[in-house]
Amino acid sequence: MTKSPLPPPPAPQPPGQGRQPVLDIPGQQPWNAHRVVGQSRGCGLVLRRSGESTATGRLRLTPNAFAERVAGLGPGERLAVIGLTRDDVGAVLAAGEIGRGVLLVAAGDLRHARGVIDRLLDDLAELALARWPDWPGRDGTAPGTSGPWLKAAAAFAAAGQPPRFRRAAPALEFGQLLQAVDPGSVILVAEVDPAAPAQAAPVIEALEWCAGHGAACILALPAPPPDAPPYDRILYGACEIGRSPSPAAARFIPSRSRAHPASPSEQRIEAALARDPELAGLFVGNEVVRVEGDGRQPRVDLLCREHRVVVEIDGPEHQGNPKFGQDRHRDYELLVAGYLVLRLTNEQVADDLPLAVEKIRRVVRLRRPVPAGDPIR
Repeated sequence: MTKSPLPPPPAPQPPGQGRQPVLDIPGQQPWNAHRVVGQSRGCGLVLRRSGESTATGRLRLTPNAFAERVAGLGPGERLAVIGLTRDDVGAVLAAGEIGRGVLLVAAGDLRHARGVIDRLLDDLAELALARWPDWPGRDGTAPGTSGPWLKAAAAFAAAGQPPRFRRAAPALEFGQLLQAVDPGSVILVAEVDPAAPAQAAPVIEALEWCAGHGAACILALPAPPPDAPPYDRILYGACEIGRSPSPAAARFIPSRSRAHPASPSEQRIEAALARDPELAGLFVGNEVVRVEGDGRQPRVDLLCREHRVVVEIDGPEHQGNPKFGQDRHRDYELLVAGYLVLRLTNEQVADDLPLAVEKIRRVVRLRRPVPAGDPIR
């Protein structure tokens, strides 16, 4: 099979940008991401029967089960997960306390796998510098340690510079930096755009290269992608995340105004309370109050649950029967349920809004301590 050529590496920095460190190690070959596709310990390309969809029998995992599976990934193993962003995966793994280092790969809008890997090596070098001098195997006795790299990297780190050698073989740098950052195998998590194959391809290729050089890798797809290149390279064996829906109350976003749309008086009081430094945030409008009785739960104009205060704004229709008698019974039910009830009329709100707000303030203060230095009770 003819292998497609790699995209050209990023252009070198212009002169005057500082000399790049050089590390020449005999026997190291130039990097080639395509060479390692399908060689990441059974987690690269997977052959399947013609016409078989990668979505067939896809495993659904809870977030906890997903974290456990990721914790068990060995060097070079790879897993694609559908239904999570890169940051979602990070949050799940942090909550699961999997006991391994996790790096969220910053692929951004890089257009070539070489660019993704270069940025990853930069990040690993920064992490290695932050860990200096506590590098595992710093004495050079750890398996796979390169003596020349360790000597040069230690000199850079001791001088406060990230141990990054741009003319060294990326595979060598990658393996040595992984050891310096976390000998227990860092897990790399990258997000793959499920709707943009051109953006997804370099990320997939870069993670295949990383897996081929010993890193455990997670490819996060926020939504199911098409079963076509380049996604078909990672979808076989992918898992999905199943979540229970959150309670309806947590998913409901109320409108800014809870005042009755047909009551200008309620709207004026609501706006005035929102502007008041002491009363802002205490009241909600048109709220149901749970009380004992015949099962009918009153809906009140303004409710302060924290201090158990109810404010009713009455129009002229509340002055005669049957409204008047019904209001008195509601007041009784609220009173025995522990609520103080203040009734204001539309006219009072219209004629003197500041006085109406002060009445509400004084009722609230009956239920909480008076602020220091405030003479009003």
